[in-house]
Amino acid sequence: MNFRKNLSLIFCLSIFTIQAQTRLKPYDDYINQYAGIAIEQQKHYGIPASITLAQGLLESGAGKSDMAKQSNNHFGIKCHNDWKGETVTFFDDGMNSCFRKYHKVEDSFEDHSQFLVQGKRYAFLFKLNVSDYKGWAKGLMKAGYATDRTYAEKLIRIIETYDLNDYTKGKSAKPVKEKAIRKTRAERSAKKTAQKATAKGARMFNNDALKNAKDYNAIDFKPAEEVINPLATHEIKYMGTTPYIVAQYGDSFSSISEEFGISASRIRNLNEFPGDYKLTPGELIYLDKKSNWWEGEYPIHKVQAGDTMHSIAQQYGLQLKALYKLNNMNPEDSIKVGQKIKLRNPEQMSTIIKAMTEALNKQDSIK
Repeated sequence: MNFRKNLSLIFCLSIFTIQAQTRLKPYDDYINQYAGIAIEQQKHYGIPASITLAQGLLESGAGKSDMAKQSNNHFGIKCHNDWKGETVTFFDDGMNSCFRKYHKVEDSFEDHSQFLVQGKRYAFLFKLNVSDYKGWAKGLMKAGYATDRTYAEKLIRIIETYDLNDYTKGKSAKPVKEKAIRKTRAERSAKKTAQKATAKGARMFNNDALKNAKDYNAIDFKPAEEVINPLATHEIKYMGTTPYIVAQYGDSFSSISEEFGISASRIRNLNEFPGDYKLTPGELIYLDKKSNWWEGEYPIHKVQAGDTMHSIAQQYGLQLKALYKLNNMNPEDSIKVGQKIKLRNPEQMSTIIKAMTEALNKQDSIK
């Protein structure tokens, strides 16, 4: 047991070293809107407000995921046999799965608390100090709340970036002003109007641009809707512990800058795009500094037709300079189909990765 604890500590320190993360506007907006509810849940059930907010942010993409918008489910809780309410179906863990649907977001927060309080596998968490967010984050992953083996690190990173533990320790939530509520309602109404106005034109839209899009095979994503919607928003996803979005039709560096509160020049720099680069629908746009090594299971990428070192770096959330260094290459070096590109240094990382993967594979996940 001590060996596993020490191994986990080494793993966290050497692999998932948390860098200072850029604060994203949608996350700040979500926190301002729901911090009060999280604090109330802590008072009633003893679940840290920091954990509730971090899970809500991560599981719902700051309230922008399809599941969150269609079902008000902000915590990815599946139906299970005891659920008697409404349901929705989403693809998860390789299959279509049943998820709980709520009438309002507040119901999702309450059910999340009940889910943890009533779940026997989570009982040990309530013996921890309420401000021990790291213990709670690692405990949730150990108990099988999520299959993602970087789940705890994501939660910890979010909590530390947005100072969420301050709410656990007594920081008051900012009241949501009626003016802001009216603005949100107006934006929703305008968005619906814009969607209706462009629907007819969208049917005639020529999608030849997609044929030239970069081939990102590391993860699956839905093709961007063929609608230029100036009020469109993006779900924040993660490549390892780095947040990213998928570019949509009509996106520009300035529109993404406004939505996420990051300068357009910083977005270009984070993604290593030249100044004249035009965004392509469906490609990945990172919102924070990319990693120096691939955090996934397979450490090698086999070059496909159309690949470039930059497209490979984007596919795996890697800094281009680091990718060249890993492969003892220079920017002027070319690559060819079938060539194997290292995504991390196997001599340094394989032992730890293998040990942690084996340990984590022994844990069940029934969330």
